[in-house]
Amino acid sequence: MIRKYRLGGEAFRIDFSLRIALSKLLTRRAGTKLRTLVMDEGFGTQDEEGIDNLVQAIQSISEDFDKILVITHLESLKDAFPVRIEVTKLPEIGSQFKIIKN
Repeated sequence: MIRKYRLGGEAFRIDFSLRIALSKLLTRRAGTKLRTLVMDEGFGTQDEEGIDNLVQAIQSISEDFDKILVITHLESLKDAFPVRIEVTKLPEIGSQFKIIKN
């Protein structure tokens, strides 16, 4: 039986979990380690509970990676991780960034 997802957020969380599990399996078989996880704008389909669940999931697997990069425009995630890079676009000089430790 194929289960229909109720919301896009639920489908994203399931897909995210499957991708992580498959990546771990394949790297273990290859005798190597996952080094970097990049999540680009994955929070847009989530409600508040879904965001909290994803943040907890990322934090729970953080020791499996050397680096985790989460790219988002959501203000509510500013303090969710120990370090963030804020990028500001300035028309006259281009993009600037600053590294902030929480």
